[in-house]
Amino acid sequence: MAKKRRQKQTDGVFLRPEGDLKRPRSPQVMIICLLFALLLTMGLINLYSASIGAGYFKGQIKSLALTLSAFILFGWVIPIRQINAYAYWFFGFICILLVIVDLTGRTAGGAQRWISLGPASFQPSEFAKLAVVMTVARFFSSNRQDSPYTIRDLLPLAAIISVAFFLIVTQPDLGTAGVCCLIAFCQLAFVRIDLKSIGIVVSAVPIIVAMAWNFYLMPYQRLRVLNFVSPELDPRNSGYHALQSLIAVGSGGVFGKGFTMGTQTHLHFLPERHTDFIFSVFAEEHGFWGCALIFIIFGLMTYVALDIARHARDTFSAMLAVGVAALIFLEFSINVAMVMGWFPVVGIPLPLFSFGGSAMLTVCVSLGLLISVNRANSGASKRI
Repeated sequence: MAKKRRQKQTDGVFLRPEGDLKRPRSPQVMIICLLFALLLTMGLINLYSASIGAGYFKGQIKSLALTLSAFILFGWVIPIRQINAYAYWFFGFICILLVIVDLTGRTAGGAQRWISLGPASFQPSEFAKLAVVMTVARFFSSNRQDSPYTIRDLLPLAAIISVAFFLIVTQPDLGTAGVCCLIAFCQLAFVRIDLKSIGIVVSAVPIIVAMAWNFYLMPYQRLRVLNFVSPELDPRNSGYHALQSLIAVGSGGVFGKGFTMGTQTHLHFLPERHTDFIFSVFAEEHGFWGCALIFIIFGLMTYVALDIARHARDTFSAMLAVGVAALIFLEFSINVAMVMGWFPVVGIPLPLFSFGGSAMLTVCVSLGLLISVNRANSGASKRI
């Protein structure tokens, strides 16, 4: 009877609990904490090198108290059932903040993305990624069904996500809006969807891309795509970032030039070296083997997140863990691909490396939620 009840909890999704659900999984908590500590330490050291004399390192240190408190709060204090209950409310609150940004937000670098509270400011679009993760998880938790989902079944979810998408796009921030959609698509990959519906969506993609290129994308956004195809198209202006990043990564060689010894960084050839192109700084100073270590750490973190999802007790927890895995993996892979010239420059931060309190807070809360799901799996918290 208990086994049948556990099976019903995850109807409609591919993820299934396996083995004894009360099997201790405390090593996963230790692994997440260890990987988190490694990435945070490496990120702070790299930011120090990238921003000597600029003050960004001190700013990141000041935000540590808040971000680490959030990591502990969501990992060990707030139970998953509360996250489930308030997921839609959180999404609505973030949408209100996005409206405030569009109306009165602070503008920097040609984009209106920040809300200022005295000397401090934060970026609601970063929190929107986490709101999407929670919302998709809540939707499938509240709308379980035995048969595969169709487009009609998913229309309410698409409408909800599109609200955040368009509010972020108008800032303009197409990169973050696109990541929010990609996170949702990654979560949908673990749901049984009608093949006919998949075929309709796939057929519509070329039409949507063509319409976006001709009627929506701004000239500078089209130029970014063209520079992705051919960085030499405008090497002194729109292609400058990508070319300087490639030079920095390539000059690192196998073992790198050494800490604070990167010429592209410290001779100020590399732009946005404390945010979007901070991986270039690390690659130049630590070389191929240093970059390989980062790849391994992020790969392990994604694997652990998916393993936690596999052992989740219910649909919400499973989909939440999948969403967190997607958030971390997508931000890492897109940022690295952007730095390596494999993806257009879209302004996606490298988790726990790039300067920005909002981005770091989002990642810390996400990892805290993973720990909370794992504790629920092992029976460390009440059954949800």
